[in-house]
Amino acid sequence: MDGSRALSTPQAYSIAALRTLVRSGRIRIPQFQRSFRWEHRDVISLIDSVLRGYPIGSLLLWQREAEADDLLIGALRLRAEARTDALWVVDGQQRITSLVNVVDPVAGANPPFAVGYSLKDREVVPLRSNSQALVIPLPDLFDFSRALAWLSDNPDASEHAAHIQEVAGRLNTASVPATVMEEADEEVLREVFDRINNRGRLLSSAEIFNAIHTRPAMGLTTSLIAAHIDDATSFGVLADKIIVQAILVRRHPDISREAKEIQAEFSDSWRTVTDFPEETEQEALEGAQSALIKAVRFLQQRCSVPHAALLSFRFQLLISTRFFALFPDPDQRNLELLSRWLWRTSAGADQLRISGSQADLRAMASCLVAGEESDSVQRLLARAKLPDSPRSPDLSVFRATRSDSKLILAAQWNRGPVDVRTGEPITVEQLREHLDGEMTPSAVVADLVPVAELEQGAPIAAAKVFAVVDQREVMAGLPELGDGALSSLLLNRDVVALMQDNRFIEAVEARARMLNSYLEDFIAARTAWDQEDTPPLTDYVVGDPEVGA
Repeated sequence: MDGSRALSTPQAYSIAALRTLVRSGRIRIPQFQRSFRWEHRDVISLIDSVLRGYPIGSLLLWQREAEADDLLIGALRLRAEARTDALWVVDGQQRITSLVNVVDPVAGANPPFAVGYSLKDREVVPLRSNSQALVIPLPDLFDFSRALAWLSDNPDASEHAAHIQEVAGRLNTASVPATVMEEADEEVLREVFDRINNRGRLLSSAEIFNAIHTRPAMGLTTSLIAAHIDDATSFGVLADKIIVQAILVRRHPDISREAKEIQAEFSDSWRTVTDFPEETEQEALEGAQSALIKAVRFLQQRCSVPHAALLSFRFQLLISTRFFALFPDPDQRNLELLSRWLWRTSAGADQLRISGSQADLRAMASCLVAGEESDSVQRLLARAKLPDSPRSPDLSVFRATRSDSKLILAAQWNRGPVDVRTGEPITVEQLREHLDGEMTPSAVVADLVPVAELEQGAPIAAAKVFAVVDQREVMAGLPELGDGALSSLLLNRDVVALMQDNRFIEAVEARARMLNSYLEDFIAARTAWDQEDTPPLTDYVVGDPEVGA
């Protein structure tokens, strides 16, 4: 044991005190902190614990000097002056970030910090973009004057005034324990941090990239990129790992960089082998964000993939990102061919022996070469050449994590499924709202019949329908829909009548016939497996004909 020691002092902070420390620039996030962004449900769980008086763990802070810097803590952006008594967060980054953001009127409007309290259900809930009856936003609950203004604007909540005061009191008096360490060098803090976090678990490549290459002072981070993409497209908040993979694959086909290579990503030696040798770190982040947004819009508008949770394979997004990075304004014919490639890799995954592995990604990313747009697309198509017609998915199996189940849902999305309450098509914004924090599409899928009533081997996938309400509301709304609205859900009045008569097996079998027929037509059209994949006609034009020849 060496002589390394540290002086520590116990403290306790209210949420208001933490907010003041953050806004004053005294709280800082050190660069060796591992990158981890909480989802909506994590933030809700934290606030629920605070209101219930449950312990939320102790913070570990390191007091030392800090230079002037531009900080981004959650959705809070601020300029911090140099100071000698800054508190660097060693453990508790997400707790501090969540607590100070959810009570801020501006930051609290951004996911995942948009949180409210349901006076009806007496629980912490996600704050939706549309109005919610008897749900008071956390910033209004935290501030007494704002709470009074909210009550004035929501007279139906007046009977809950006493409860609002009680819950607001709990929120304002909550105390977060902390230990402040002094007289410790950075190596000691790294050791403490590693011992706290899984006994020094090795950081993943995504975490290493974040720690080294994305700093709030740069103006753009992987978390911000994910938020910007979701804001622009409603595609869902992509995980930091996916953002980092997109940054890497945009620059080079092989994303399986070793830690030392990621640390040297923008060094002179590595630049020479990337597709963007002259760009800075910030330009790489900006370029990845731009390419990702174009890739997502391509998936939504041309490929019937409205949300990340419905994407069959992650590599499809990453390959599309590299494509739009190298070819930002592609020929329309190549976009059509790229869409065919995506659907062939989805529908023909088994025939092509595609598993979504890193090897699959590397092989396909290598097909995309700068300056060779059409040839790149042709190489991708060669990688996805089907020997015969792609098989329709097995309807007797449905799990929201499976690529073929996601294919079934994406195909149904192409029909413009309606919200049974309104008869209007479900929007991508509704999907985003209901899939917030979800990794699979389960939250927007309802059972048409009780699954327990079906026999083993029944086409269970035919019992699944797009819905933003529960099964009870689906069954109540279906009889009121017109023929066109029912057709958007791959239903008709005969099937609805069978369900109403509790003839569940017959109903599912009837819908299975409709679904099978539709899937065969849809997959044949989208894969165009039996059609010529000729490149754009403009590729055959050598030059302008001579005038007057």
